[in-house]
Amino acid sequence: MEQFLYVLSALATAVWSVWTWSEGQQNERQLKRDQEAALYANPILLALAELQSRLYKILEEDELAFYKREYPDQYEFGSPAAVEVLYHFGQCFGWEHHALRYGPNTKDPTVIELIRKIGETLESRNKFSGEAFRFGYDERVSLGEAVVRRVGEVTAVLPVFESIPLYQFEQEISDAQSKHAPLYQSKAVRCTLAAIDRADRAESIEGRERLAALQNLFVELLTYLEEKEGIRVSIGEYKKVRLKKNPDFACSIKPAVAKILHQTPGRVRVRIPRLKTDRAYANHLQSLLESMENVSSFRINVDAASVVIHHSPNVAGEDFARSAANTIEKGGYVSPA
Repeated sequence: MEQFLYVLSALATAVWSVWTWSEGQQNERQLKRDQEAALYANPILLALAELQSRLYKILEEDELAFYKREYPDQYEFGSPAAVEVLYHFGQCFGWEHHALRYGPNTKDPTVIELIRKIGETLESRNKFSGEAFRFGYDERVSLGEAVVRRVGEVTAVLPVFESIPLYQFEQEISDAQSKHAPLYQSKAVRCTLAAIDRADRAESIEGRERLAALQNLFVELLTYLEEKEGIRVSIGEYKKVRLKKNPDFACSIKPAVAKILHQTPGRVRVRIPRLKTDRAYANHLQSLLESMENVSSFRINVDAASVVIHHSPNVAGEDFARSAANTIEKGGYVSPA
């Protein structure tokens, strides 16, 4: 009996040690993820929110007229308003590059696909005419490095970056001795600044359709990342610029985020924000759920942006919930016919 108690005690100690180690590992992973989010995810959210808002105001709220009143003079290189727009593009390019390399979503297929789509929109000659706002990969990296700079490191693998202030960017962009001078004199930069300063209204701005498509994609990426990170960096609903040409080019990728709200044996409720903004997606979701194994029935509530799924009691609830959320997210890409 004494020997049995000794073995039982040793077993309990071993189990406790494994559980404690496992919990420690989980806490360490969560701490690392929170650190990556603070360093890379939060800055790109703020940069995306600012740029998409600025583009919406230019293209839909006639902010160009305000620029003309505020800066009536002719500028040799670019008005303060045009330089500021370029600065916000540089912020997005810089944080996008670092978030994709070091952030918590480096392997997220939706993030990767949306960033690929943004790059394709920026580079395309066939879909969009003109040289304004047409930045190649090297130009995006260079402009990002000019605005977002390394200032230190948290660990050997987690460098720290910060955006330079706008006034510093304005000084450097007009400095012929700046190490970034070749970039600032490039065709992409010169055409972009000139396009903003030449136009007196949104319809006449060179590269309007490219900008509109980009704004739509920035909103898609911003919405997805906010849902993934569980935070909101702006108040109110994000608005998309109306697309006059090539609407499919900007909106052919539509991610769906799935968040498990509640589960009981044989039943799970999942929140899908896209249901509220894309009514047509409900039909796609219905087909997606009908194709899943172990689903006995489901009810889609568009107004509540959620779906209740009943499943076979033979399947573990947590396993099914994870599988359902994963299927919805991976099946969230809908290409127009």
